[in-house]
Amino acid sequence: MPSSTPTTDIQLWQQLKNGSELALGKLLANYFNPLQNYGYKFVRNEDFVKDCVQEVFIEIWNRRDRISTPDSVRAYLLSSVRKRVIREGYRQRIINEDESADLENDLNFVEFSPEWSLIEQESLAETTHRVAEALNQLPKRQREVIYLRYYQNLERDEIADIMGVNPQSVSNLLQAAFKTFRENWVGFILLTALLRETSF
Repeated sequence: MPSSTPTTDIQLWQQLKNGSELALGKLLANYFNPLQNYGYKFVRNEDFVKDCVQEVFIEIWNRRDRISTPDSVRAYLLSSVRKRVIREGYRQRIINEDESADLENDLNFVEFSPEWSLIEQESLAETTHRVAEALNQLPKRQREVIYLRYYQNLERDEIADIMGVNPQSVSNLLQAAFKTFRENWVGFILLTALLRETSF
């Protein structure tokens, strides 16, 4: 996760808009790896995703005198990378055409690692593995919401903007995921020990 605060991000964004290459470089340093990791959840092609992230920053730089300042730089960048990866993935036939019907409802998305960052205690190693397996059984839209909420620490409205849905749909997806957890043994552990917040 980037160490910069939202205030710092906004300051850097304003400096970028004023033509500061240093500010652009700092935003690149803060966000390139998280953005690349996010894009890689959609398309398992490292070079392609890296190009997409680079193009997002190039476009921001080229349009710096015309773009507005977002409420959340991180959410804006995640949304921009998501849109570019999906759009270019189809255009370059990296994403198969027969996936188009499932794009909005079941896009191939993140598979959680047993080392995911919500769990840190070594004593929970076995539980960690089972939690990851349980997450991987969720519908992929629910997985994406979990990822954006608890990996990227985004708020409901920010997630809604990124995914192109209304805020209530984000809440519904989270609630559906939690309902699944409550129906099996991992629910209590996940909801009480791993997630600091379970609703908006």
